[in-house]
This record gives sequence, structure tokens and C-alpha cells, in this order.
Amino acid sequence: MEQFSEQGAEERRIADSRLFFTENSYKALKGEFEALTDPGFMKSKHDDEAVLKAKVEADPQMKADYGAAWDNIRAAVEHAKLIRDRYNMLETGRGFDSDLFHDARALVRYAAESAKPDNQRLREYTDANFPALKQGLLSSAPIYPEFEKVTLRFGLTMVQRLLGPDDPTVKTTLKDPAVRKKLLEGGAAAIDASKDPMIVFARLVDPDARAVRKEFEDTVDAPLVKNSGLLAQARFKIYSTSVDPDATFTLRLSYGAVKGYDQASGHVAPFTTMSGAFERATGATPFKLPESWLTAKSKINPNQKFDFCTTNDIIGGNSGSPVINRNAEVVGLIFDGNIQSLGGDFGYDGAINRAVAVDSGALKEALAKIYHADRVVTELSR
Repeated sequence: MEQFSEQGAEERRIADSRLFFTENSYKALKGEFEALTDPGFMKSKHDDEAVLKAKVEADPQMKADYGAAWDNIRAAVEHAKLIRDRYNMLETGRGFDSDLFHDARALVRYAAESAKPDNQRLREYTDANFPALKQGLLSSAPIYPEFEKVTLRFGLTMVQRLLGPDDPTVKTTLKDPAVRKKLLEGGAAAIDASKDPMIVFARLVDPDARAVRKEFEDTVDAPLVKNSGLLAQARFKIYSTSVDPDATFTLRLSYGAVKGYDQASGHVAPFTTMSGAFERATGATPFKLPESWLTAKSKINPNQKFDFCTTNDIIGGNSGSPVINRNAEVVGLIFDGNIQSLGGDFGYDGAINRAVAVDSGALKEALAKIYHADRVVTELSR
């Protein structure tokens, strides 16, 4: 994607959002990996588990109810190791990183799934879930063939490296929404009759993808969900409400304080200022400020706080959450965590884990003096 971006301004625009997503994902996964390879952190998790396991083993009824959960989870994870490459390449679509392929697969699967009773369909194709998938499928958003070649080539290279199939040549008409609409509405007969190479390709790999998906759901997902639930029940019986339960996408209120932290390079202050954005600007990506910011520089209060960090325990998915002070005033908006917080899936260290928010004052400053969104500023100021 970086090489594609270097070909010109249009190529950079096309690849920009996907590249940002990829880099952001890499950052998050790298942070998780570093947490899991930190000896001190993992020792604390091991010790906590040992205490929990000993309490379960000491109670005959709890041992009968929950004692097998650890071995069942271990067996599921070991099986996941055996099939994860095939599952990731064929079913999750990492081996076919192409908008056109994902459209082709959706059309192929919908033709098959829509003929089944709703409760027997793959979850993406139920009456409740398919409208969202359909909206993307029929979107008129442009598809860029040259970028498709870049991403698909990389995906197929990984398939070849991990699984060994041949690298097919793909030419398709699916970039036209009208063609996708016709295939969607034509059902199984239209899909079966289609000679579009991407549809043919999706039909070709779908049986193997469905098979490994079923194996993964039956032997990995289901045991992990069941036995993780048993461990959660055991933890609740032993610790009751003295520890927080796992998040389940329900509303959460997290309490914290604005506070800096120390790292190898020195102390990190809890606030940045708007002037800092200009001081860091180099004129080159990723520190290239938009022209609108440069033009408005003299109007902006340089001392206005821009971002701040807090001790709130957040995780991916919390972006967009409001930060509310003790007076019930919205003072910021969560948009990230520091690099040390990226292991938050597995544990929280109050000494260094920090949530990062943009200051409400900075939002208003930018809206008023850079973007001239006066109506929005007036509304926010009420």
C-alpha cells in the first residue's frame, strides 16, 4: 500500500484510509503482543489464575461444575493452531483482500442462504443482519481496479505461502453496482449461471471456506464461549462484586483522573496544546498539517489544551466516548490510548495505562476558527 501510495496523489488518496486502518491495527496488535510477552505482566496473570484454580479445586461442587474448563479451553486453542491459517485465508478473507471478492462471496452466499429458514442461515445473512451487508453490497462507492490488484496480489501471495494454491488471474464486472444488484436479485440461478471470474472464484473457494468455518465454530468458538462462561461464573462465585466483570458491549462508566506517566524517554505530561501541533508539523506525512490549519494559525489560541490523558481503563471500541468531569460537564472525547494501554484486553496497569482524549475546548477552537462551523459552535455552547 505504501508503494502504491508513492505513485501519485490520486493513488495516495485511494490507499489512505486502508493504509491508516492497517497501521492502526498493527499498532494495536503490537501493543497486545508486547503485553503478552512481558514477563512481569504475564506472571501476575499466571498468579491470579493459580489462585482462582486452587479455590475451584478446593470446592468439590465448583470443581465438578468448572474444573474442566481450563483443559477444554486449552484443547480448543490447540485445535485453533492447526486450522487457523486455513480459516484466516479462506473464511475471514485475508487471502482474498479485495472489495470485489467480498462482494462476490456475499452474492454467492446470499443466493444459498436466502433459501434456508432464517434460523439456519449463516449469521450475516439472517433477516436481522443482512440489510447492513446489502447496503454495502449495493453501494455506489467507487472501486479502484488498480488498488484491487495490489491488495489481492498480496492476499494471494499469503495464500500461496501458507496454503499453496495457484494464483488466479481475475477480471470482473462486479465493480458495476447494477451488475451486483442483478446478481443479488437473481438468486441461486443467476449465481450458478454467472461466468464472471470473481463469482466463479468465490464459488470455487466457498465450499472449503464453509467447511473450515464450521470446524472453527464447532471446535474453537463454541468451546471457548462455553468454558470462558464457566470460568466467569466461577470467578463471580468466588470474588462476587469485588472485581469488575468482563465488558459485554453494555454501557460502561469508567472512573479516572487526568494524569501523566513516566516512560523510558522521560515524563509524559497529561496535556498537549494547540501550539504543539504547529511545532511538530514538518510539512510531510504524518506530520503535515492541512492548509486550513496553517492559514488559521494566527487566530488560534496557542495555549488552548488540545489532547489530554487520563487513568481511565479503556479499550478498542471506546473511541467516541465522552469524558465527563465531576460537574457533569463534557470536557473531552476519547479517541485513543497510549501505546502502553494496548494490552488492555488482558490487564490494566494504572502506573502507565492511559486513555487519550481531545479537549472540548480544542474542538470548539477548531470548529470556530478553522472550519467556521458557527452553527455547531453555537449549539455546543448552549
